[in-house]
Amino acid sequence: MQGGFLEKAISKEAAERVKVAEAGKKDWDEATIDSTVKILQEILNDRNRRAKQDLERRVRSGTGVREFRGRCCGAADEPTPEAEQDIAYRLIEDFTKPSALREAAGPIMEWAQEIFGNVKRKGAKAGQSMDEETEIQVMRDVVKECLIRYVVKLINVENSESFAANSHDAGLLATPQGYTIGDLESLDVDCIKGLMERGYGIQENFLDADKTGDVFRELEMIDYDGKLSVVQQQKMVGHRSDKICWVNYEGLDREKQPGLLELFKKMISIPFELNKKCNLYLQASGSFQIASYPPQAFYKKHLDGGYDAKLNNGRKVTAIFYANKDWTPSEGGQLRIYKRRPNPYQLEKGAEEMKDDQVEDDVDPTAGRLVLFRSRDIPHEVLVTQRKRFAVSLWLPGPAGPGDDAA
Repeated sequence: MQGGFLEKAISKEAAERVKVAEAGKKDWDEATIDSTVKILQEILNDRNRRAKQDLERRVRSGTGVREFRGRCCGAADEPTPEAEQDIAYRLIEDFTKPSALREAAGPIMEWAQEIFGNVKRKGAKAGQSMDEETEIQVMRDVVKECLIRYVVKLINVENSESFAANSHDAGLLATPQGYTIGDLESLDVDCIKGLMERGYGIQENFLDADKTGDVFRELEMIDYDGKLSVVQQQKMVGHRSDKICWVNYEGLDREKQPGLLELFKKMISIPFELNKKCNLYLQASGSFQIASYPPQAFYKKHLDGGYDAKLNNGRKVTAIFYANKDWTPSEGGQLRIYKRRPNPYQLEKGAEEMKDDQVEDDVDPTAGRLVLFRSRDIPHEVLVTQRKRFAVSLWLPGPAGPGDDAA
């Protein structure tokens, strides 16, 4: 085993490692923090940096379903491991540098000690015991997992706060005047009316059949190339079982992905069209999530955003496009949409608060279909699918308030 920091830490008595302060809080002395930071650095860089690679994979795979704000006008950086200066890379570096690890050392080690103590107690009840070498290795594995989860949590909080703050930045507003990149007449009246009044709208034939076929083939190739990853934390708790990756317009191959190029261009135009026709103050967005649902996959009921400070990730409207050919209701995989929850602005105008969520619609993921819904108001889920199912999602940021009181 490389290094001896963890071995020395394990061999010490708890009283030597931590002083217990008032109110049950643990007071970590400087020497202990210094040695703990060395332990955490050693774990991150051990065995060809596997722990750090695991951390990066979890961050980039959409833990907490967040995409990353980029450097220019809120557009997302391309989330590729090679792009060393993208925002995901910088966040990982910021939260694993020595000064950040000093702040995190106490909580991480206390969490690890608690978990390790539970493991030992369960083993003792089962009549099992660990020798010193096994005990050190188990503790090392526990510390590594606690370290990764703690840093992922910090990064999610940081990124969510960035989204919430940016959703109030008028400089990012998708202003339709002078917008010439795409068509601002892609949505019909019923789709927009549904979004404004009941919280969701459906647009059929958002792309023509030929382009939709191209999109489907290109999604299949992305999946075949292994570019999609499971959101491990949410799979572990049984919340979702799909695979995802993040892609932006600039990251597409112009020759090999003409369908996705056309789709992304049309979807990027959506906030400009909605701002032209509605009072939503949406912002431009260019970071797309591609999701693949293998047979028996699902995504349990959830909201994509919220109004409370802890839940507000800036998302205001969710746009999802489907390219699944010849889909039938018996194949499952429907997007189950629940009735719009009255938000704070509607409640102020006299709306009644709902006691239970009510199913509003089950939408088949049919080729060419676009679904728009209010991210903060519409609970939704993906029902268990019986065959592979693709979805391309774009979240449109915007401040809470404008247009949210519509009913």
